[in-house]
Amino acid sequence: MKKLLAMLLIGLFLVSCASNVKFVQTDDTFEPEERPSSAPLVYTEDEIERPHKVVGVISAELGKGARKPELDALIKEKALELGVDGVMLVEYDVDKDVYVDSHHGIVGRGPWRRHVVTKTPHVKVKKTASGIAVIFVD
Repeated sequence: MKKLLAMLLIGLFLVSCASNVKFVQTDDTFEPEERPSSAPLVYTEDEIERPHKVVGVISAELGKGARKPELDALIKEKALELGVDGVMLVEYDVDKDVYVDSHHGIVGRGPWRRHVVTKTPHVKVKKTASGIAVIFVD
């Protein structure tokens, strides 16, 4: 009974910590096909110069503790799962309204000037990254 309860709690914890990765397909002719993790993937914040066709948008969302490499990894994983050749024009954002509204200004003097006081200690801030999924046309 204890093992079952422990497994249930672990499962609930993993589901609650799961990230939210979405793919919005814009090309109806694109058929997703998983690629091996060792396959090359072009990933850039700039536009890809090589001839390509846009197939959709991939976006990932994590909590306020998320870092850029974590968001990048989620998008790359989804890109390989879909079988695209690259992700371009990747942009990063934070839920600015929630973040700004939940913090006071900077307080203190000297080395403590960078300390930020929060109005509410338990605010959910979402960090997102999104990019355009492409396949190469040769």
